[in-house]
Amino acid sequence: MSLELVYFDETWRAEAIRLLLAYGNKSFEDTRLSFPAYSAAKPTLGLPFGQLPVLRTNGKTYAQSIAIARYVAKEVGLYPTDNLDALEVDSVVDAIVEMTNVFVDAVHSMKGEDHLKASIVPINEKIFPRILAGLEARLVGPYFLGDKISYADIFWLDFYQQIWQGNAALLTARQTDFPKLVLLVATLRGAAPLIAYWAAHPAKPATSHA
Repeated sequence: MSLELVYFDETWRAEAIRLLLAYGNKSFEDTRLSFPAYSAAKPTLGLPFGQLPVLRTNGKTYAQSIAIARYVAKEVGLYPTDNLDALEVDSVVDAIVEMTNVFVDAVHSMKGEDHLKASIVPINEKIFPRILAGLEARLVGPYFLGDKISYADIFWLDFYQQIWQGNAALLTARQTDFPKLVLLVATLRGAAPLIAYWAAHPAKPATSHA
């Protein structure tokens, strides 16, 4: 069964899915559209909810990045079969997505620099410290489920690279306060399938925030 992931030629909402596919050594067609190409092709793309990313497989097109990520995680063995383990990793992913969404909403508010400065204050003083502390506490080590890697670990890696590391000038959380989370990133960065993926897709200069 072939898989085609369609998104922009950016990381943003599709990169965690790509990392899951890469880590699981799952063959897929990685369709990356420029913005002009997307605008021209959008009427013919058959987007279920009018946006990217979408996953095409078995003759159908599926949408919503988190739903796609969970499906891929199941396909590559990175989603738990135990219901309580699944609850644990889903809650971790939801917490990471909460941080991502609140940050992206702040930087893409289109209300100017003053609004961004005001919006980033509660993120730095309350939201990120609360959630990062919770993630640090729940990280058993080396992965969130102890010795079993899951899609939650890949989501954390993606958040770290795109949001925390990628926007260090805006965020004040100190990595030294979250040693287990930082160590998890180092562990995953040493994974051979991910090293191969990054070699094939070198990071581009940032054009936006996630």
